[in-house]
Amino acid sequence: MLELKNQFVFAPIKLGYSSDGNVNERHVAFYGERSRYMGAVTLEPLYMDKGLREIPTQLGIDDDDKIEGLKRLTDLFHETNTRAIAHLNHPGRMANPKIPGNYFLSSKKNGYGGFRQGARYVQERGGKG
Repeated sequence: MLELKNQFVFAPIKLGYSSDGNVNERHVAFYGERSRYMGAVTLEPLYMDKGLREIPTQLGIDDDDKIEGLKRLTDLFHETNTRAIAHLNHPGRMANPKIPGNYFLSSKKNGYGGFRQGARYVQERGGKG
């Protein structure tokens, strides 16, 4: 069971601050201001495949180049004993066809394994709240 310092959990909000799927200073400022009051923070939906995004400015967890920024946020949360929750996102029919390189892939029909891969990716890099 995940223990929290209080019962307040910040729900995910699509911030749209990223130009390349990486965490930037706007993310750090936004989450830093709010996280100190929360028991846990659920990050905005993280794409697990660059071709499966809802918005072009979404954060990703599809490659090692994203880990440093995500770890920075997690470390920021842990400074105030706040837990981090990764919201692994498969957009399904909401995959935006206007984003270059995006494609439609049903998570139900095709047995998309990205969730297992995304969860393993978080765990292998020390993710546990």
